[in-house]
Amino acid sequence: MGAAAAPLMAVGAVVSYVGAQREAQAQRMAAESAIAMGKYNAQVDVNNMVGEQGDIRYRESALALKKNQELQKAELGRQALQKKNRRELAASRTFTQNFGGSASDLFRSQELESYDRLARFDFESSQETAGLSGQLADTNRQLGYAYQRGMANRDLTLRSAANTAVQFRNQASQTSLAGTAALFSGLGSAAAASQ
Repeated sequence: MGAAAAPLMAVGAVVSYVGAQREAQAQRMAAESAIAMGKYNAQVDVNNMVGEQGDIRYRESALALKKNQELQKAELGRQALQKKNRRELAASRTFTQNFGGSASDLFRSQELESYDRLARFDFESSQETAGLSGQLADTNRQLGYAYQRGMANRDLTLRSAANTAVQFRNQASQTSLAGTAALFSGLGSAAAASQ
């Protein structure tokens, strides 16, 4: 029976070897697929980052537009306030020229009041635009953070895919080596059985 079993043992060893090599090839292909999927997912990470930056840039544009509108509104308001102050001071000057003395003190008081109104107006306007400037500066920080996070996600995705591919390649090597060992062992056993 030993001699009759020898060819079957040899065939079994070859079949086992071929199966192991095919499994190893499938594992190598899985490694390549992991790399390809990693590249795809890394591109998705980059696309998400670009989309987030687009949203931030849109908000930045809206803030810049609002700031420009506030500056224009402030300029028009300042011009109107200056005209009002000039009219009041012109009327006061005419009054002081006619009455002299204490009226000139009234003119100086009104002149100081007009400067104070302008200063208050400028301060309030600058507070509004300063808030918008702060928000604009924050968008730059957000853009940088979105870029860093997007690139970190991309790099992590690529490293993870590479690690998965290495695991598949290691499995392929072990499977191939085990198949080769099984072949030699089976052929050895078949040779021993045939004697």
